[in-house]
Amino acid sequence: MAQEQQHPDQRPGTRFARVRKILIVDRDEFWGPSIRLALEETGYYLNLVADPREGCRRVLERAYDLVIVSASVGPGALQAILELVARRVTPPGVIVLAGDDELRMQKEHQGVPLLTVLRRPCAVEDVVDAVRALVGAPWTDHRKGA
Repeated sequence: MAQEQQHPDQRPGTRFARVRKILIVDRDEFWGPSIRLALEETGYYLNLVADPREGCRRVLERAYDLVIVSASVGPGALQAILELVARRVTPPGVIVLAGDDELRMQKEHQGVPLLTVLRRPCAVEDVVDAVRALVGAPWTDHRKGA
């Protein structure tokens, strides 16, 4: 049986878990920070931005595992972020947070894998569960041996 390759920084007999990076783009002063706090407490690495232009810049410049974008950024900005995500060589998953009046958008966007739409307001735990389903467990679960 072939021996499993180990990361150079990995100690023998341990598992290597990559840190999951998540970008949240949300103008709401309550939801964005609440989701960020819940996900950071769960063990994910987060960036939160309120400006859609900054969100677009970060999608272009950094490799995220997941992008959570609120429909509160506006339909044009939401569409721009989804198009930028679709252009990446390895596009991240996307969760869109949208209220009842904002759910006119299509359930799927061409070129964006794992697009999930969560109806807002929703429980923060629902967002955490959706994140776990899309990108897997955070590195802290691996560190604790979960």
